[in-house]
Amino acid sequence: MPSLLVDVVLPVPLPGAFTYRWTADLSTRRPASGDLVRAPFGRRRGLVGLVVDVREAPDGAAEVAGYPLRDLEAVLPEAYRLGADRQRLAAWLAGYYALPLGEVVPLFHPPNPGTRGRRARTKPAPYPLQDPLDVSLTAEQTAVVDAARRLLAARAFGSLLLHGVTGSGKTEVYLHVIDAALGLGRGALYLLPEIALTPQALARITVRFGDAVAALHSGLSAGERCRVHEAAAAGEIKVVVGPRSALFAPLPDLGVIVVDEEHDASYKQDEKPRYHARDVALVRGRESGAVVLLGSATPDLGTWQRAAEGRHTVYSLSGRLGGPLPAVELVDLRGEPPRDGFSERLLAAVGETLAAGRQSILYHNRRGFARQLQCRDCGAVVMCPHCDIGLVWHLRPRRLLCHYCAFQREVPATCPACGSPAFLPAGGGTEKTELALRAAFPDARLLRLDHDTTRQRGSHGRILGAFAGGEADILVGTQMVAKGHHFPGVSLVGVLAADDGLSLPDFRAGERVFQLLTQVAGRAGRNDPGRVLLQTWQPDHPVILCAAEHDFVGFARLEAAHRRVAGYPPFQRLLRLGLSGPRQRETSEAAAQLKVALARQLAGDGRTVLGPAPAVFARLQGRFREHLLVKGDLSRGEKAWVADCCRALRDAYRGLEVIVDIDPVGVW
Repeated sequence: MPSLLVDVVLPVPLPGAFTYRWTADLSTRRPASGDLVRAPFGRRRGLVGLVVDVREAPDGAAEVAGYPLRDLEAVLPEAYRLGADRQRLAAWLAGYYALPLGEVVPLFHPPNPGTRGRRARTKPAPYPLQDPLDVSLTAEQTAVVDAARRLLAARAFGSLLLHGVTGSGKTEVYLHVIDAALGLGRGALYLLPEIALTPQALARITVRFGDAVAALHSGLSAGERCRVHEAAAAGEIKVVVGPRSALFAPLPDLGVIVVDEEHDASYKQDEKPRYHARDVALVRGRESGAVVLLGSATPDLGTWQRAAEGRHTVYSLSGRLGGPLPAVELVDLRGEPPRDGFSERLLAAVGETLAAGRQSILYHNRRGFARQLQCRDCGAVVMCPHCDIGLVWHLRPRRLLCHYCAFQREVPATCPACGSPAFLPAGGGTEKTELALRAAFPDARLLRLDHDTTRQRGSHGRILGAFAGGEADILVGTQMVAKGHHFPGVSLVGVLAADDGLSLPDFRAGERVFQLLTQVAGRAGRNDPGRVLLQTWQPDHPVILCAAEHDFVGFARLEAAHRRVAGYPPFQRLLRLGLSGPRQRETSEAAAQLKVALARQLAGDGRTVLGPAPAVFARLQGRFREHLLVKGDLSRGEKAWVADCCRALRDAYRGLEVIVDIDPVGVW
């Protein structure tokens, strides 16, 4: 019976392909390069791998390179095949991020491909939505749409940076460009930084394009994700909406990729493969001849610099469609320490907004009731036994919780250090904010949006939909409330701790704070004059002042000057190597060995190696952590050499983990 030798890359941390045998009776479809197959590996069965080569098997072939041949278990249906453009994208991902090709393959298929399930729901949780189909664009919006149409007509790749203040009509531009792509028979990807933003975006896009739209994200069941994947491959779905994982959907003739809120750090995956969806979107656009629209009111400084170098074409939407940007007031906490997190000025503003029948958003980027529980007599903090961090006090349910390893314990009756029964809750969080508001405004309707209130499936959409529908007067939340939501009824935004995060030991700390403040401020005043109050202990800080003036250009100029002098992105590339292990001495020893190897091989030619140094949280989840930074450009070969060094260290030290993070979004 005729048979083939099939080379397959598998999702294992080993380079190279593995050779299997395929015979005609095992599948109705002959495997070819680009197919996904199921194959055994060691004791495991059913691993999904990518075929990279197929050739005729010699008569009687039973082994390859001294290893016995094993048979492929199955060839997956055509819908799971990687076309030439997605094969090139996979190869780029593996090379750029220094990974074996097999380790990027899971990005290109849903979990357990082929799972049968009900048809994926295209109708999201209900949003009160009035979205006219015939919208007159401004001259600035028209310029972007016309440029995109020209690229689409020419089937040419182009990257357009849409820099528009909050509420300036970026979404309408996206929809018009998607409409142009669909008119040419091409597909579209609409990327969002988080799943929480999907329901509102999906509602608006579905109004325009009907059943040709579907969401794709990890919150769906395996069957739903397979259904969307297969329908996209078949051309039944033309527009796929979702977070970074949606980027790999198999639209056969991709015309446009929208990366909304392109600055958001959530586009960077924090586990292997550690890719950045914005950067990968640009590569997929290039390989597909598609238009890539990068949109933000606060573009990433790297994107802004690349635009200045001519690598993106910048289009500005300078005005807000519903009126002026909200007025921003700074509340100096130095003269008036807050009570339960609130200044008298902010509490008064909430009351005035309630009296006017309008809505408020209160932003506090900490969850729980108190950041830590501290003994009033000896000052000791109740710590997590597995992490170098204090436990957070939560009221519902009443417990102390570690937000890093999920360890929890009951609130102690006495101090573990000195036995005193007197505790002082230090700091605050969204639970405390909610309780303070309920005490001050007992008749107000409140909702809270944070990790604790959104554990159930679909809870994001229910909470946001209820607030958008006017079922609550006040929404309290973490940064989930800051990103991309359109709430016409919101007149007031209050930020309880505007300078929270400025002191983090991270070169991007200021940029992150500026972006969050600008984004959350943009939720106010969409349909009428809005008001924003920023409570701060540092009212003269340049980041706070730029945010209060809605001055992105001024902030970018100031921040770029600091980064250039310090030699940080976007003016130098950065690679972060993070080591963690169960034993502190061995982890430090491995980090020192890695430093010696890196300095010997990479130092010079404008490159420097920093560290090793303990991470900010030197112990998390019972593991000791150190890290190193390499500043400067590395070739693909050099990155592969670094990955090999890390692999050798893992083999030499039992329990050691080493991550290779190329272009990290944070270094703490």
